[in-house]
Amino acid sequence: MTTSGRNEDHPGKGFRGEADVALRSDWLAPGAFTRTYPDRAMAVALAIEGVDNPAAEQVRVVDVATMAVVWRSTDEA
Repeated sequence: MTTSGRNEDHPGKGFRGEADVALRSDWLAPGAFTRTYPDRAMAVALAIEGVDNPAAEQVRVVDVATMAVVWRSTDEA
Protein backbone atom coordinates (compact mmCIF):
# COMPACT_ATOMS: atom_id res chain seq x y z
CA MET A 1 0.00 0.00 0.00
CA THR A 2 1.21 3.51 -0.71
CA THR A 3 0.79 6.65 1.37
CA SER A 4 -1.86 7.82 -1.11
CA GLY A 5 -4.26 5.26 0.36
CA ARG A 6 -4.32 3.23 -2.82
CA ASN A 7 -4.19 -0.50 -2.31
CA GLU A 8 -1.63 -1.34 -5.00
CA ASP A 9 -0.39 -4.51 -3.33
CA HIS A 10 -3.81 -6.14 -3.60
CA PRO A 11 -5.70 -4.49 -6.48
CA GLY A 12 -8.53 -7.06 -6.22
CA LYS A 13 -9.18 -6.23 -2.56
CA GLY A 14 -10.62 -3.13 -0.98
CA PHE A 15 -13.43 -0.69 -1.56
CA ARG A 16 -14.37 1.76 -4.29
CA GLY A 17 -17.05 4.42 -4.63
CA GLU A 18 -19.46 4.49 -7.55
CA ALA A 19 -22.56 6.37 -8.64
CA ASP A 20 -24.94 6.80 -11.54
CA VAL A 21 -23.53 10.30 -12.02
CA ALA A 22 -19.91 11.34 -12.53
CA LEU A 23 -18.10 11.70 -9.20
CA ARG A 24 -16.14 14.95 -8.98
CA SER A 25 -14.74 17.32 -6.42
CA ASP A 26 -13.37 20.84 -6.38
CA TRP A 27 -10.51 19.79 -4.12
CA LEU A 28 -9.80 16.12 -4.89
CA ALA A 29 -7.98 14.87 -7.95
CA PRO A 30 -10.21 12.98 -10.43
CA GLY A 31 -8.18 9.84 -9.77
CA ALA A 32 -9.44 9.77 -6.19
CA PHE A 33 -12.72 8.36 -7.46
CA THR A 34 -11.21 5.52 -9.48
CA ARG A 35 -8.87 4.20 -6.79
CA THR A 36 -9.45 1.20 -4.60
CA TYR A 37 -9.08 1.90 -0.88
CA PRO A 38 -8.25 -0.67 1.81
CA ASP A 39 -10.55 1.06 4.29
CA ARG A 40 -14.35 1.11 3.79
CA ALA A 41 -14.78 4.33 5.81
CA MET A 42 -12.30 6.14 3.54
CA ALA A 43 -14.15 4.95 0.44
CA VAL A 44 -17.46 6.15 1.93
CA ALA A 45 -16.04 9.59 2.72
CA LEU A 46 -14.64 9.97 -0.79
CA ALA A 47 -17.84 8.77 -2.44
CA ILE A 48 -19.87 11.32 -0.48
CA GLU A 49 -17.47 14.08 -1.52
CA GLY A 50 -18.05 13.17 -5.17
CA VAL A 51 -21.63 14.46 -5.38
CA ASP A 52 -23.35 17.69 -4.35
CA ASN A 53 -26.19 16.03 -2.43
CA PRO A 54 -25.61 12.39 -1.41
CA ALA A 55 -29.14 12.23 0.03
CA ALA A 56 -30.58 12.90 -3.45
CA GLU A 57 -27.85 11.48 -5.72
CA GLN A 58 -27.11 7.94 -4.63
CA VAL A 59 -23.48 6.99 -4.19
CA ARG A 60 -22.42 3.48 -3.33
CA VAL A 61 -19.33 1.77 -1.98
CA VAL A 62 -18.56 -1.67 -3.34
CA ASP A 63 -16.26 -4.42 -2.18
CA VAL A 64 -14.10 -4.86 -5.28
CA ALA A 65 -13.46 -8.54 -4.59
CA THR A 66 -17.17 -9.41 -4.74
CA MET A 67 -18.64 -6.26 -6.35
CA ALA A 68 -21.24 -6.32 -3.57
CA VAL A 69 -22.59 -2.96 -2.44
CA VAL A 70 -21.51 -2.53 1.19
CA TRP A 71 -22.86 1.01 1.70
CA ARG A 72 -25.20 3.40 -0.11
CA SER A 73 -26.19 7.00 0.59
CA THR A 74 -29.90 6.51 -0.09
CA ASP A 75 -32.45 3.76 0.35
CA GLU A 76 -32.22 1.13 -2.35
CA ALA A 77 -34.60 1.96 -5.19
